[in-house]
Amino acid sequence: MTNAQMWALIVGFASPVLISVVNQPQWSPAARTLVQVVVSVLVGLGSALFAGDFAGKDVVTSILVAAVAAISAYKGVFKPSGIAPKVEKATSVAARR
Repeated sequence: MTNAQMWALIVGFASPVLISVVNQPQWSPAARTLVQVVVSVLVGLGSALFAGDFAGKDVVTSILVAAVAAISAYKGVFKPSGIAPKVEKATSVAARR
């Protein structure tokens, strides 16, 4: 595993909290998924750039590692513990009204 992939794994694991701040409970599943994909791409690109591995295969691998880490962390930790849903509810536009 390269440094870029390791950083993508670490940041990807923590990204569901950031994604929960952006996502809104009333959004469609497609819109919520799009946010997750965009964040994973940004995490992968940033990790590869930060680690100095900004080449084709390394970038794609970092993006995929970030996506798998984010989905796994969300499904395995942040959703079952209630952290992600609470953050979404607290930061939703509807909660501010």
